[in-house]
Formats: sequence, structure tokens, C-alpha cells
Amino acid sequence: MRLKELAADRSARGLPDLALIVLAEDAEAVAANEQLHRVVARQYLVRLLRGVKRLCEDHPGASEPARVLELVDGWEVDEALNWAVRPDVTGWTWRSTMSDANPAQLLDQLGRCLAAEQPQVSVHLGPRRTAAPVITTGAGARSAQLFAWACEGDEDPLDLTAERAGAFAARVRDGADALAAVWPEGRDMAAIDIQAFAALGNHRGLRPLNFSIHGLRGLVLTSERPAYMLAQTLVHEATHQRFSGILDCVAVVRNPQATHHSPFVDAERPLGHILHGILSFINDVHAADRHLRTESDPLERGRLERYCALKTDQLRVAEKNLLEVAEPTEHGARIIAGCREAISRLNHA
Repeated sequence: MRLKELAADRSARGLPDLALIVLAEDAEAVAANEQLHRVVARQYLVRLLRGVKRLCEDHPGASEPARVLELVDGWEVDEALNWAVRPDVTGWTWRSTMSDANPAQLLDQLGRCLAAEQPQVSVHLGPRRTAAPVITTGAGARSAQLFAWACEGDEDPLDLTAERAGAFAARVRDGADALAAVWPEGRDMAAIDIQAFAALGNHRGLRPLNFSIHGLRGLVLTSERPAYMLAQTLVHEATHQRFSGILDCVAVVRNPQATHHSPFVDAERPLGHILHGILSFINDVHAADRHLRTESDPLERGRLERYCALKTDQLRVAEKNLLEVAEPTEHGARIIAGCREAISRLNHA
């Protein structure tokens, strides 16, 4: 790679039409998300190299920064981009920008990001995709570090044994298969955005928990639940990942500090949070609706119908609230246009 040219590129050139990435309706949408993923990865690689450069200047004899530069310089472009957007590496990149970052810790953490590691258990989400590992502390230094960073989220993940991680991965694979059966483009879109999983406990059945952490790109934390619910989780969290990537590249509103009521959490939230909810629940409802069309059990049909109706109503309220106060940028206007189009076609009263 030509590192000097890459390090000087701070633009978001190459972004697709962001209206296309709202919902995976066809191959064009999946291709647009591939393009978005490359732009986001490039942004992270540039930021990582800035952090590495600062370490080189502060610690000229340190081996870890020199090793990064050596590796990136020898990699093909795709290999470098894929590494830079890995969740443990994006976690390091964010930490390198903190004002109170400890240089000695950054060097140690960077060394862990460089460690060779074979995941004990992985989930294969789609064709032509690297399998997404289930992170545990026993998988190696790299996974142990990512696991520790994941504990900084809303709830600590479970540190599973290899056997238990295998059972968790099987449930997630069932969800991916269920998604592919009713919405293959949705599965393909999620496979681009999700790169690793961590298990959450104490949530079962119809009271699940799942979330993502902005700085750990591609890591999804989720509890176990029936396959069709995990299918919804995959597209829901993949969409959060996708929108976080957009926010890392461009502004979507000119008044990001403005707030309005979010019907998804029944509380006042910043506009970015509301748009996060709109995008993720558009995909969530679409996955639920696809499953509803094939569900034969009357009880499950009733539950899915009620869920789709509730979330459709919340989406319409959220859209109205967003439009009342948002001052969208050019990129934000395209996302909002895609959201409005998707919501207008929901047929749940």
C-alpha cells in the first residue's frame, strides 16, 4: 500500500447513495453496503495510522508501531482495510484518541491486536465472508482484550467455555439460516456489518437483550432466543453497526444536540439516537414481517402481528418527531428519504 497517500486521505469519497443502505431490498442495496463498508474501513485505517504515528514519535524504539507499519505496507488494500475495521482494532483506534490515553497501555494493547489467534468458535453468516468469532477470554490475548472492552457496555457478556460457546454459536447460526430462508438480502447485509459475537445471559424467551458498542465495530452482544427472533436481532444490530459507520464518516444533521421524544424508549433522546432507532426497527419489522408470511402457528402469528403493529406505530411517530426538528445535511437527507420510503410501505396498522 502507499501509506503516505492513504494517511493524507481524510475524505469520505466513495460513499454510496445512503438511501440505498436503509433496507436490504435487493442486490443493489447489498452492493451499496459493501461500498459503505470500504469507506468506513478506510476512515478507520487512516485514524489508526495517525495513532501509530504518534506512538512512533513518542516511543521511537517501540516494536509494536513499527510492526503495524511494516504489516500494512506489505498487505493488499483489502487485507489492510479488513484488519483496520476489526472490533479489537477499532477499539484500540478509539482509545488512541483519548486525551488521558496511557502510551504504555496503548503499546501493550496494540501488541495484543497484532497477536495471531485462531478463534475457538465462530459463526458463518454468509457466503464469501470470514466467520464471526464468539469472543471469550480463553481464545487468546486478542479476544481477552476485546472481551474486557465489551464489559464497558450496558451489561457484561458471558465468558463461555468452548463447549458452551459452541452451543451459543449454533443458536446464532440457526438465526442466520432462518433469516436467509425468508430474506436472503437481509442476511447478506448483516454478514457485511457483523464481525464478532459475545453472549449475554439472564435473558430468555420473549425478553431478550442485544446491543452494540460504537467503538467496537462489528461486535454484537446478544442473548439466546428462538431462531426467528435471532434473525430479527441480526438485522437490527447490523443496522446499528451500519449507521455508526456512517456517523464516523459524515454528519447527518446540522443540529446534532437537538432532542425529541423517542417512542422506542419513551424518553427524550438526541436526533442521532432517534435515527438509530428508526433505521434498526425498519429492518427489524421487515424481518418479522417476512417471517410472519411463513408462520403457520396461530399463537406465533398473533404475537408477530402485534409486534409489527406496535413497532410500525412507533416508527411513524419517530419519523414525525425527527422531521419536526432535524436539519439534515445532504447525506442525512438521503438517509431520511430512504427511511420515509420504507416506513410508507409498512402495512401494519
